[in-house]
Amino acid sequence: MFELDIEMLKEQGLQLVDSAKKTAQDLADKGKNKLDLLNQQARLSKAQRQLGALVYSLHKAGEENPALVEKYIDAVAEVEKAIEEIKAGMTEDERAEVEAQEVADAAEDAPEQEQEEEIEEEPIQLRGETKICPVCKAEVDGDALFCNHCGAQL
Repeated sequence: MFELDIEMLKEQGLQLVDSAKKTAQDLADKGKNKLDLLNQQARLSKAQRQLGALVYSLHKAGEENPALVEKYIDAVAEVEKAIEEIKAGMTEDERAEVEAQEVADAAEDAPEQEQEEEIEEEPIQLRGETKICPVCKAEVDGDALFCNHCGAQL
């Protein structure tokens, strides 16, 4: 009888260890999904800022470069697709939590209609860093994905 109790305790202990291992793995996977999502959302924000800066600089210079703008749009779409793939791999609860956070962030970022911000006359330099395009040797923003002169991917 004493041996049966030890065997039973051993079996229960192994079950608890397996359960704890599964729970730890689930938490790690959930954390990895959230981290991957945050990284992709940061990439999306950066790509969108760069697209806006490109369109602004082209407009201000009175130039058009549809091929380059299309490359930036494709880069944004690629990141958006990666975000959707991450969300598709999440559980329903995780997706609901992420969507609720996105709604809260959007409401926080939305400008109030009563307050109008003045548009500054001079463009804001996003980063002080620059780099040189390996193709045309033009100076471009340090965060740029593509050269805004020749369209080469950086």
